[in-house]
Amino acid sequence: MTPLAAPRPVRLALAVLASIAITPAHAQVDGQVVDTPLLLIADAIHNGHAHGIVAGPIAEQFRRQFNASGLLTVDVSTVRALRNPECKRLKLVWSQAGARTPNGPDTAVLTTEMNICADGSPPGDSE
Repeated sequence: MTPLAAPRPVRLALAVLASIAITPAHAQVDGQVVDTPLLLIADAIHNGHAHGIVAGPIAEQFRRQFNASGLLTVDVSTVRALRNPECKRLKLVWSQAGARTPNGPDTAVLTTEMNICADGSPPGDSE
């Protein structure tokens, strides 16, 4: 029996999550252009919310996946606290305008949640 491949949105979400952990962080402040959402994640952990425009490999992956032309934005917000104050459950809402669909151009939206610490590491097993 051949294993089934994960659906495209699932593969994209996994690729994005993996790149968060391995991509160096280059950001300025909330609302600015970032190469990785890691600094936005840290900002959301400390302040409850962050927003930015994502460039670099993550944006390119979205562009290819959704055949989109617009800027890739991400809104990061705290869902709930975890035991370690440097770790939270976060909701990330990725949006990119100009995605080609059978009904014409639209905005591609991918919503994910994850448990993560401000340094990009996963929380301990007890979380």
